[in-house]
Amino acid sequence: MIRLQVSARLQKTAAGMPADVRAAASQALAAVAASFGQSHQHSGLGLRKLGRRSYEVRVTLQWRIVLILDGEILTAYDLMSHDEVRRWVRHQS
Repeated sequence: MIRLQVSARLQKTAAGMPADVRAAASQALAAVAASFGQSHQHSGLGLRKLGRRSYEVRVTLQWRIVLILDGEILTAYDLMSHDEVRRWVRHQS
């Protein structure tokens, strides 16, 4: 089973979000932690691979959580808008 950790960056970003977005983010992270690596269970999560070690999970229509995989540790890096994720991916190359 994968170990999920939440970065200080994500915690800081989430603190400035409305309560409904924070609740949706918590639910999305719990679902990812429970099913990451079991592709047949990913289908309803909105989990998508971005790069070699990075993923995103849909929180709401507007918000995504960027995840970074390092061995057996999956770090919830930050909460970003869809456009911010696209810019972040471009700068990772």
